[in-house]
Amino acid sequence: MVVALALTIPVSLPVRSATADLIPETIPLDMVVAVDESGSLSAADVSREVEASTTIARSVLNPLSRVTVLGFGSNNGAAGQRAVDEICRPTVADSDVSLQYLSTCVKGLHLRTKAEGNDTDHVAVLAQALSTMRDGSPRRALKVIFLLTDGRLDVPFSPSYGSGLGTDPRVRERRNEAAEQQLTTLIGQAQQAGVQIWPLGFGAAVTQDSLDRFAIGGSREGCDERGDSQPKARVVRDARDVTRSLYEAYAAATCSGLSRTDSGTLKSGQSRDLTIDIPVIATDGTITVSKSDPRVLAQFIDPNGRVVPGSGQFGDSSFARSGENTATEALRIVNPVNGTWTVRLKAPERLADQLVSATALWQGAVQAAIVPEPPFARTGQNVRVWLSLITRKGAITDEEALRGLAFSVTAAGGGLLGQQSIQLRDDGETPDDRANDGRYAGTFQAPQTAGDITLTGVVAGTGIRAERVPITVKVGAPETVTQGRVEFFTDGTVRRGTTIRGRLTMRNATSSARRVRLQLDGDTAADVAPAAGFELPPGDSVKDFVVRFGANAALGGATLTVRLVDERDQSAVYASGLLTVAVAPPETFWDRYRGQLAAAAVALLLLALTLWQWRLAWKRRVHVKGLHAALSKEGVQVGGELPAPTKWSPEFRFTIRDANGYDTRLVTFRSGAGEPCYSVRRDKDVGVLLRTPDGDRHRLAFGAESELLPSGHRLVFRDNRRRRALWPRDRRRSAPRPGTERPQEERQKTVPDYDDPWA
Repeated sequence: MVVALALTIPVSLPVRSATADLIPETIPLDMVVAVDESGSLSAADVSREVEASTTIARSVLNPLSRVTVLGFGSNNGAAGQRAVDEICRPTVADSDVSLQYLSTCVKGLHLRTKAEGNDTDHVAVLAQALSTMRDGSPRRALKVIFLLTDGRLDVPFSPSYGSGLGTDPRVRERRNEAAEQQLTTLIGQAQQAGVQIWPLGFGAAVTQDSLDRFAIGGSREGCDERGDSQPKARVVRDARDVTRSLYEAYAAATCSGLSRTDSGTLKSGQSRDLTIDIPVIATDGTITVSKSDPRVLAQFIDPNGRVVPGSGQFGDSSFARSGENTATEALRIVNPVNGTWTVRLKAPERLADQLVSATALWQGAVQAAIVPEPPFARTGQNVRVWLSLITRKGAITDEEALRGLAFSVTAAGGGLLGQQSIQLRDDGETPDDRANDGRYAGTFQAPQTAGDITLTGVVAGTGIRAERVPITVKVGAPETVTQGRVEFFTDGTVRRGTTIRGRLTMRNATSSARRVRLQLDGDTAADVAPAAGFELPPGDSVKDFVVRFGANAALGGATLTVRLVDERDQSAVYASGLLTVAVAPPETFWDRYRGQLAAAAVALLLLALTLWQWRLAWKRRVHVKGLHAALSKEGVQVGGELPAPTKWSPEFRFTIRDANGYDTRLVTFRSGAGEPCYSVRRDKDVGVLLRTPDGDRHRLAFGAESELLPSGHRLVFRDNRRRRALWPRDRRRSAPRPGTERPQEERQKTVPDYDDPWA
């Protein structure tokens, strides 16, 4: 099973002096697919022909295109034999019904038996194809015959090419010779009628020479002037490559782009996703899914993750689906979402493993805008020319989408000696002013004699066809010329509801003021201010203006042309400028203040972290862990030491148990026991603050005895915690002096260091 995506770009690229008023459309095709059914092919060969023909028959994009499918063998004189069968009648692909018909009629192709006439009559099929194209061909259609054959003319038993018995070798030879002469004549008629022939040959007996005569002998006028667009013969040695090879031929014939192929195996009861990239420049397409089993289900998912419908409008795109219940399914798209599409295939249970693949054949309906600066030049003056490319969706500003296309302008007429080619660039180097903005710039020097110069913009490359439309630059004597320059101050992006500043730098070489006004042409909702006319004084002058983009301006690339015209005669253009920008949604609160909000968020985060760290340091600093309390009487310790609790607490509370007995000791205070409570808090790093049960407060240094308690004892406190220094000292300087080291067991009992709060 083969999944094929046929996305088609315009076959017309009008180059206009301003943004075109008409929406760009693809050019229609008049296409005949002629399929060899002769006995010199195998059943597998014909099966591949059917698959390829089905795919191509519905790959046309313009709904005015017409498709005809012919099957051919030979007429050997037996009753009921026909050299050519009209498998699919001439069908304009303008509706779901037409597309559905093209999905099913191709199943009439088959391998002919001897009784049906299974020799190879190229004369008959070529005559039928040319006759079809003479009647009812769409206006301005590109006429193309795709000939799928083994390439060998063979009609030894056909009485149409001479009488006699087919058992006579000389009769068979004369018939083939006569057919060869007629074939040469018909190929010449195809050239005169402007019909291209693209042969695709396969089978054991095919030769390159037998195919080349069709490609070279027919019309050589391709969709553009590139050599790749002229008909070529292709020989396919592996029948499995027939569909891909026919796609390549179709892409070359129609100036389309062909993507990589994504392939894999679809297993019984499982799903498989195939991905296809549709470039920014693509505006029309057909996704064709060729399935060996009609029960395989297909879903088409756009780059936004949405399953698109089979027909009707969805967002900015429209769809027409056909062939759901056949082995080949197609979805035609107008204005597809650009990006990576997914074809999701679901196999029914108990279906044999199938090889599936996806291919993109794409086109984009494009036009070009060409603007000279200035439009009225002085003799000998350098003239800058701007050229940009637009689609139905707006201007193409994406650098990747324009890569591989060649932009140029030719100048002819007036005082020029022959045609001059003007090379264009979009790299920010002179004469270009901003790199990769979709505006290509070049310069040429006006001749020394006055006259009209014709500029013709040319854009060529895979995926487009250039149709040349000229613009005129008037060249006059310096003293009679009024001209200027239009500048725009932008970074290439503008938001809905905002403006772009511009500036006119003018020189009126006449002796009187001229009444002028600004004029704006574009493909989006915008206007220019000042809208009223104004005086252009003699000499040099500068005037600022703005281009305002409406709240409903179309998002994406936009191309606009600002002209300074004579108010009385608006055909007199004194200055013009080409503006190409990307229109973005209106600025939100976040867009406007995100820098300040981000800075405030960072500041708050840092403040919160600082306060958090400060609190952690404070808690470590006031934590009573590490304090030890002891009783002494007449300088002798009574009982053991009582350590402070290890659980965090800023206060160490205890009581004296059996104060007047023989087992006097300190114990942790428990509320509700009715015992007197002593409490201690740290006094920085030098001692403690002691509060007695009667409320008296005393400050004690570590190691110092308290005042005499009612029991006759005194309290002594020590601390085995050390403070961590903010700046670590040199280890050598902080080493203890000999004889002052603490015992090992005391060092092991030392509580870990705590942080300085400022650290």
